[in-house]
Amino acid sequence: MRGMRTSRLLIHIGLILAILLSIGLSWVIWTSPARYEKTKQQSGTNTSVIQSEQANKSLGDVFLPTQVIYTQADSTSHLINNTKVNLTDSMRSTIEDWRLTRVTKESTNNRKKYEELMGRENTVMLKYPDSVTGGILNNAFKQNIKFSGKISRIVFSTEKRNQVYLLNDTNYAIYKVQTRKQNLALIKEIISGNVQKFTVKQTLVNHHMMTEYEDSVKVPEYSYLVNKQTAAYFVSTLINSDNASSVTTKEQSGKTIYNDNNSKRMTVNNKKGTVAYEDLASHKAYHENMSKAMSQSFTLLKKMEVPLDNMRYYKYDEKNNAIVYRSYVEGFPIFNQTDYGTVEVQITGPRTKKINFSLYSLQIPVPTGKERTTLPSTQVVLDRLKASGYRTADINNIEIGYQWTANPASDLVVNLTPTWYVNYKNQWVSYQQLLSDQQQ
Repeated sequence: MRGMRTSRLLIHIGLILAILLSIGLSWVIWTSPARYEKTKQQSGTNTSVIQSEQANKSLGDVFLPTQVIYTQADSTSHLINNTKVNLTDSMRSTIEDWRLTRVTKESTNNRKKYEELMGRENTVMLKYPDSVTGGILNNAFKQNIKFSGKISRIVFSTEKRNQVYLLNDTNYAIYKVQTRKQNLALIKEIISGNVQKFTVKQTLVNHHMMTEYEDSVKVPEYSYLVNKQTAAYFVSTLINSDNASSVTTKEQSGKTIYNDNNSKRMTVNNKKGTVAYEDLASHKAYHENMSKAMSQSFTLLKKMEVPLDNMRYYKYDEKNNAIVYRSYVEGFPIFNQTDYGTVEVQITGPRTKKINFSLYSLQIPVPTGKERTTLPSTQVVLDRLKASGYRTADINNIEIGYQWTANPASDLVVNLTPTWYVNYKNQWVSYQQLLSDQQQ
């Protein structure tokens, strides 16, 4: 065991030195199984490169579905993943050539019909982690449908044209969309390529359709080189880009507080590397529609110049008018990077906002040499939680994600460990943490 630990430590140190000296960079990039996620971000420490990348990012790059689920002719459903190609992006490229036109409501508040469509044979489901609006859908897929409702997923047939549906988990609404120019052969090619398949089923839990893995799952562990942006950089982009001398600084309980003595304040947790930014120009309560909040939050992300390559929309908090974004690796979300998600943007007024984010961003994947981690099936996890005293009614969702933890070998590296995360009483907590809490 000691020899294995020493070997892994030497590998990490050697790779880090190689990166810092720009030796062997191409080899690291092209031999990593997650390279497709980060090929555009290798020069992340170069601000001008980040700025150039941000300028090319569209709202649709971030507001994409995060899961592709294919139900076969025998009614077996699989979550499809691909370590070489971003499947949801490939789906988007194909659907952009379709013409989505008239939307007709088929049913609402009918759970039976909703679940039937979930299990319909020969269909593909593109699943969002939370609801989006018709306007966001138009932007993401370059369509022009007249639809003002909310949707959680898109379902379409792989065998019959003009069989496209928009669905909303909240009220079980089903909308059919008239569609022309569908190339289903391209869709079949995407889902039948060199893909991973996880057997799943869709289960309704508290008005949320949960993806339930029926078997144990093997998921790779990763280590990533990270870039830590300076607090001064965000002081410039968020507080005062023209006159930095007007910003005051104060140290307090392990935090650094930057203030423009007017309405803007930025608090940096020096230990965690997390940031809480507030612009309080007006205290007037103000809520626009969901689409507007989403587009405004994306505009702020671009202004901040936070790397967006791995970023995906994750949740909309209607009560607080807040949008949560998370980083994704291999199709799975990262937890524990910040207390809120990767980034949380809250539009609090006509000229006010709050943003919580991290100074750290993923750069280059580093091979770990470890075997894939085996995670138990969803039902096994739920049974263990129930046996430990947790009520099913308090569990809103459960999903596989990566836990962001520091690497003891270097401050420049973080470990991404796959595990189950449980939305327990509206808070995301790792499965192991919940079991540990009950044993204390």
